[in-house]
Amino acid sequence: MARHLMACTALATAVAAGALVTPAAFAAPVHEAAASKTPRKAAAPAPGDVDGDGFGDLAAGSPEGTIKGYAKAGYVSLVYGTDQGVRVTRHKGITQDTAGIPGVPEAGDRFGSSVAMGDVDGDGYTDLVIGSGGEAIGTVAGAGAVTVVFGAKGGLGSDAIAFHNPKPSSREAFGDNLTVGDFNHDGRDDIAVATDTKVNVVRGASNLRDVDEPAMTAYAPPGGGAGMGPISSGDINGDGFTDLVTQAYFDDGADEGTLGVLPGSAQGLKTQPIGRTGLPFNGYSVVTGDITGDGRDDVVVDTNYSDGPDEFLLRMFPGTAAGLGAGVPYGGAVEPGTVGVLADTDGDGHADLVTAVVGEPDSDGIQNAGALTVVPGATTGLDAARARKLTLDSPGVMGVMEGNDQFGWSVTAGDFDADGRADLAVGAPGKYLATGAVSVIPGSKTGPTGTGSILFTPESLGHPTAKARFGSAVGARTAR
Repeated sequence: MARHLMACTALATAVAAGALVTPAAFAAPVHEAAASKTPRKAAAPAPGDVDGDGFGDLAAGSPEGTIKGYAKAGYVSLVYGTDQGVRVTRHKGITQDTAGIPGVPEAGDRFGSSVAMGDVDGDGYTDLVIGSGGEAIGTVAGAGAVTVVFGAKGGLGSDAIAFHNPKPSSREAFGDNLTVGDFNHDGRDDIAVATDTKVNVVRGASNLRDVDEPAMTAYAPPGGGAGMGPISSGDINGDGFTDLVTQAYFDDGADEGTLGVLPGSAQGLKTQPIGRTGLPFNGYSVVTGDITGDGRDDVVVDTNYSDGPDEFLLRMFPGTAAGLGAGVPYGGAVEPGTVGVLADTDGDGHADLVTAVVGEPDSDGIQNAGALTVVPGATTGLDAARARKLTLDSPGVMGVMEGNDQFGWSVTAGDFDADGRADLAVGAPGKYLATGAVSVIPGSKTGPTGTGSILFTPESLGHPTAKARFGSAVGARTAR
């Protein structure tokens, strides 16, 4: 504990003095576990592969990073996968001051407030979709915007476009709540962005990079209501078209709402839902993935609210040929927390559930260190008997669990070493006095493992450090 406090103090002192902190001056930012894998050459471009080398890549958002003196202007760091997984030796930083990126850095833009990946122009290279929820549109403060930076052979290209709500509203934070999926199954991913009461969809197109203001279609979520919760995408009915999973609440964020699915089709999203169910509260997170291995994505939601007889902390809604199935309560004792991702971390054909408890205390009892719970998927659903906790103190995992790390604030998964198993990327934006860090924990035959894990900070990449909250958002992609 003492050595980490000393390291944090050293970093804070250097940052306060305006110094460029290097790995030689500060030993904490990069930790790697010994890897025992045989190097190999990856095959064709894979999901989440920006540069086409066959390895999935990882994006980390730092929406509170200072750029050109502008506080909370924000930036995104892209780190490339290798045959040994994510390594910081090859990376790229993206800001609104980067050549080819629309806009300019401004205080409070929060560029990188969300990050997602998808091939929106169908050229075989994954593109980076970036939300900047604080972006001002004209005189409309905090309206928000979305930037798409296009992938290319050899690395992220300089081509990019940006778009926003055609009718921007103050403090709408357009771009904070988004998902990517091929709703019309044309080989190009579409971008869905939730606003106060609608979901706005930009269709993928081969010429999208040449379009200044892409067309946008607005959809009302099942249940309508006064606001939207997090959205997700997945093929719920197994027909080959990605569907959109939405949440709508009625009067306020703590009130009841509706979980619904808008189906994909050759014409895009349809307005007639393939499943909707009432939710006792809002405040849910939602993830999709094929837990049972039947070729249809399932939906898992959670909530932290616990003040009524209808409460539930974790529930799975199976995908069926007709759409969203009836909710199934989780059979194990899961602490209140947030569902982070559904991904096949052990390669058995079943998506595993990862939930995060950001408030988990460290060994000294200091709050907000953070922890994950990994629940394996199975033909019968989530296997509560095999659930296990994962922290920065777990055997082999690089780093040390400390109060206010906020490990689990963001969670994603990608196949960074192309071994057919999903690896976890976990944001800890509070670590090192809010410089932030990202932990990458590889998948294995037995699930997430510390072998080959890495913990890195923006200082490892030469990117701004002071109060950057690096890892506030993380984005990657795995095959479905």
